[in-house]
Amino acid sequence: MRPILLVGSTDAIVRRVQGALTEGVKDRLRLWTQPIAETGGIDAVLWTRPAVVVLGPGLVDKVLLRLAQTIDAADTDVEVVLVHNGSLDADAALAAGVRGLLTKASDDDAIRAAIGRALVASERHLSREVAAPTTGPAPSRGKVTTVLSPKGGAGKTVLSTNLAVGLASVAPRGVVLVDLDLQFGDVAYALGLKPRHTMYDAVTTPGNLDITTLKVFLTHHSSDLYVLCAPDEPHKGEMVDVEAVQQIIKLLASEFDHVVVDTAAGLSEHTLAVLDLSSDVVFLADMDVPSVRHLNKVIRAFDRLGMKKARRHFLLNRADARVGMSMLQVATQAGLAVDLEIPLSKQVPVTLNEGKPIILSNPKSPVSRKIWELVERLTGAPTVIAHQPLKRSA
Repeated sequence: MRPILLVGSTDAIVRRVQGALTEGVKDRLRLWTQPIAETGGIDAVLWTRPAVVVLGPGLVDKVLLRLAQTIDAADTDVEVVLVHNGSLDADAALAAGVRGLLTKASDDDAIRAAIGRALVASERHLSREVAAPTTGPAPSRGKVTTVLSPKGGAGKTVLSTNLAVGLASVAPRGVVLVDLDLQFGDVAYALGLKPRHTMYDAVTTPGNLDITTLKVFLTHHSSDLYVLCAPDEPHKGEMVDVEAVQQIIKLLASEFDHVVVDTAAGLSEHTLAVLDLSSDVVFLADMDVPSVRHLNKVIRAFDRLGMKKARRHFLLNRADARVGMSMLQVATQAGLAVDLEIPLSKQVPVTLNEGKPIILSNPKSPVSRKIWELVERLTGAPTVIAHQPLKRSA
């Protein structure tokens, strides 16, 4: 088994990592004791063919970042987990190809999840390199579509809920929506639901979680959509660990045709874990410079992390707002062509407040038509409404 190398570590972090990892993984730990000055010495580290390199926190953050960039530039299947001292920008770490970001104060769950996810990614890269061509269809599984926006207020939850309802019209009882905004998720509110159970109940249920048990915690919506709602209190959201989320998504994908995941703003550990399982990623940005620039950072981070498996869809919300930006400028700054333009609508906040998705309350509205088009992109099945001509107003 390829080792997990602790480079530039401290005695305290060595003990913390040893205590956090399970027996099988702990056996792979190795401590790198040779001097490592800036980028010099990384070649020697890579020569040992580690699966994961855990950098820091025994070096200053700027040096740790340069070391991570050097490993990333080597274009190997080695993944990096960085333990920083508190002055490192998360976007810069992601851009440097860092798979997991920890601090000296990270708890055992965070350490275990970050290193575990890095191991999975490293092994996946290696299997792609050595796998022989296969014949025959791949095992069937549901599509996982993650809706992502680096900036809050872009309309992500509105899009996620309406998309899930639209998919449910194509695959009744075959769609589940997961609210991964674990502290402040509003999916239940947007759908007018009063859930009896949330994700917190699913991860704290005694015994092993299987799909039969997991279904107990889903809430049924009138559109024949199922929803796994976010915890109703922020402190409960903190108790949902990354490994549990990955297990839940895998179980749901084994049972449902479509799993739609509404995420919190930015790139949390939970979001990164789900992105590893996603078949499609829907990027959502607003018609303003900060939103588009932040999206560009996320896309570059995806490329550096090797997250190229999922199909990408770029939706621009409130696209007809007159704010001095053209579509060409948006696409250039985002680094991704705009696939669908969702127009500004006064109906959207009204339907959100009422808990009635606009795709149900006004399925032929301009906003709804764009969502139907997204449903078509994800399913390959044409929807009638998306292609009906707009009625002229009297």
